[in-house]
Amino acid sequence: MQTLIKEIPVKTELKLKFIGVGLIIVSFLLFMLPEWGVGATDEASFGLFWINYSLVAVYFMVMFSQGVFSFKRPFQHLQYLYLYLVLFIISCYSLNRQMSIFQDSVPWLEAFVTLFCVTLMAYSFRDRLPKLLNQLLLFILGASAILWVSYAIYMLPLYIISIFGVLALGMSLHTYVPLWVVLALGFGVYKAALEDRQYLRSFVAGAAFPILFGVFYIWQWQNRDEQIAFSGNDYVIQENETLPRWVKLSQQLPADYLTERMMKTDLVYQVPSGEFSMWDMPSENFEEVKRYDPLVFLSVLLLGEPNLDRKEKIKILESMYDARHQAEERLWSGNNLSTANVVSQVRIYPNFRLAYTEKVLRVHNNMTHSNNQQEAIYTFFLPEGSVVTSLSLWINGREEKGYLTTKSKAQTAYKTIVGVEARDPSVVHWQEGNRVSVRVFPCTPEEDRQFKIGVTSPLQQQGETLVYDNIYFTGPGTQGATETSMIYLDDNVSSLQLPSNYKLTRSNEYKRQGNYNQDWSLRFSTPALAKGAFSFAGNNYSITELPQQFVPFEPQQLYLDINASWSESEFEQVWEMAKQKPVYAWDGKLVQLNEQSKAELFNLLQQQNYSLFPLHKIKNPEQALVISKSNGVSPNLSDLKDTPFAEQMAEGLPQQATIRVFSLGQQLAPYFKSLKELRVIAPMHGGTEQLATLLQKQQFINTTIDNNSVRLGESGLGIVKTNAAIEAGTAPDHVLRLFAYNHVLQQIGARYFSKDFIEDELIAEATQANIVTPVSSLIVLETQEDYKRFDIQKSKDSLGNASMNGSGAVPEPEEWALIILAVLIIGFITLKPYFLR
Repeated sequence: MQTLIKEIPVKTELKLKFIGVGLIIVSFLLFMLPEWGVGATDEASFGLFWINYSLVAVYFMVMFSQGVFSFKRPFQHLQYLYLYLVLFIISCYSLNRQMSIFQDSVPWLEAFVTLFCVTLMAYSFRDRLPKLLNQLLLFILGASAILWVSYAIYMLPLYIISIFGVLALGMSLHTYVPLWVVLALGFGVYKAALEDRQYLRSFVAGAAFPILFGVFYIWQWQNRDEQIAFSGNDYVIQENETLPRWVKLSQQLPADYLTERMMKTDLVYQVPSGEFSMWDMPSENFEEVKRYDPLVFLSVLLLGEPNLDRKEKIKILESMYDARHQAEERLWSGNNLSTANVVSQVRIYPNFRLAYTEKVLRVHNNMTHSNNQQEAIYTFFLPEGSVVTSLSLWINGREEKGYLTTKSKAQTAYKTIVGVEARDPSVVHWQEGNRVSVRVFPCTPEEDRQFKIGVTSPLQQQGETLVYDNIYFTGPGTQGATETSMIYLDDNVSSLQLPSNYKLTRSNEYKRQGNYNQDWSLRFSTPALAKGAFSFAGNNYSITELPQQFVPFEPQQLYLDINASWSESEFEQVWEMAKQKPVYAWDGKLVQLNEQSKAELFNLLQQQNYSLFPLHKIKNPEQALVISKSNGVSPNLSDLKDTPFAEQMAEGLPQQATIRVFSLGQQLAPYFKSLKELRVIAPMHGGTEQLATLLQKQQFINTTIDNNSVRLGESGLGIVKTNAAIEAGTAPDHVLRLFAYNHVLQQIGARYFSKDFIEDELIAEATQANIVTPVSSLIVLETQEDYKRFDIQKSKDSLGNASMNGSGAVPEPEEWALIILAVLIIGFITLKPYFLR
């Protein structure tokens, strides 16, 4: 090193290093621009790569001109070569966006590579650093060396091919960067070891750390893989098992990072393939950013993937990690889509305690190829009791409103047009758990696609306050998206609480403009409930206060729905309250608990991540109470369709009696949430003290279902349907829409699993209110011929699409024509005598 200092003046040495550091900072900032939403298109990213690559060439020319690089002795001046390699590494990752040698790195790997680059930059100044700091840097470089050795080995199949690509502006030189890094580190450690053997020990210790961690990770992988295999064996042994294997696995497997990674192998995480290909990537059937994790890659290389098929892995991910949006069936890719702009409009009806929300979303395709068509899929999360009441898609610059039809017809039309003909449709389907999915096709680079969804919601009652929660969504990324949000209050309200960035623009109107924000709400004091009703087709629909009413109830049997969310103290408290009655739990069969067996059975059932209590096994459900607790994890009802479990539920669940469920805590499992929506269960929430009070007073909420009234979730409101004459009012048509939605769910009830639960009466009720339900969907097609081809017709006895500026029953263009024609005819007949005089 003394020779090196003598050969190069100190000022020149520092100048070269600071030039290198400066170029690295510039290159890194350019590399990060797409991550920050700037230059996110393929064309822009490729342009940024060329700038990054040019900076590599610039520093190479600087080194060559100053005589610090020689092709004969390339590793002589390592402190400059280290900076040069950091620039080349940034260029590699920039090129990887276009030629996907590796999928996007997982966060820990991104951090590790960044730490390595910073360490390599710092180590280029090793002559000016204390020995202890150099030892720390060598420890990090030793740990990083293992990663770069793995990269170099992975790139082996490309080494010979890349020799011929050097002439193409040297782009193929990127192939050899991992090998250069490994050689440079080797020479650097060798030189450091000549100075002090302690440096070599630091480097070796660092290299040993990832090796030992990798061995531990692979050992964990093997143990988890064996657990999956043994659980599969146990499943085979079980007789008369009604649930699929994936349910049993998701109940038993630990819900940790390792299980998630094993389930996402080949769906999200890159795995070894038989042939090397820079375009090889995981399946597109799971919408999540594809990732490269060297630990997963190595584990699969040595031990193989878990013995599960793709469908089982997706179902486990849906149940354990709430990955339902990512698992939506795709007809076309949507990887390059983003949400560019959101326009939110909310009309609040304070005296009717309702809200109508419209969201207009603009979808942008970041690709540059004109023939690149992609499919946008959104999942909207609605407040409890809400219903979708309008859908529009802009076609050729014109808003086209949706037609309501059966869910099956909508699915057939959409799949036929999108999958075969590749033309314009949009569709919205009902999903369990207060969710809906919206699909829009095609989204092309030539123009942004725009669609609108309208949602009618009851306001939530919290003490003396009404609360509106914003409707949020998951779908194409919203990074960099702008939003205009408008709130309209039909009446003056008191004690209004709005986010501070909403400004009053005119009377009872508030506006916000800025970046998209999904997490907000507004509150105001509860006004008196308006009287009057909305009248349609000979019926009147009026809102009434419907607080929970307690009625006498003494359970004769208690059923404990035990899983991992229960604590031992909760179980003991519940047992003390309930032991005077027969108490049962489900362990493949109903088992009655006693003092001797309860602890052992609890410990066994507590190992389950979640439970699916078979309500159809309850005898005398009108006399039973189910005590449950959940951590929010479980399959949806739809996940269980076409299973023996679902068939038995369809046959055995009561058609009249609603099952009482007490939930320890405020959270219901998705399984119970769906049953609550369908009015199969009537849940109450609270702790063990509230449960003790109910059992002591021998009471529970009223579960009686009136066919002409519905309860609106937890809003404390109900809607009553009557054909009697009542006081006329200004109630919006949303009252009928909410009634119809909740009434349809109430009528479906326990028949949800029955193949014949779809009836003409349910479809007619949904059509009249123009609402999205389990039996109906809204769809927009490109032409009238498309509607005719799939037998989708607009009902003349329907409210039509809801509207922000009216009651919702707004005439369509052809209806306006008929109205105008009728007015002209009447006017002509009326005025004819005057013209004849």
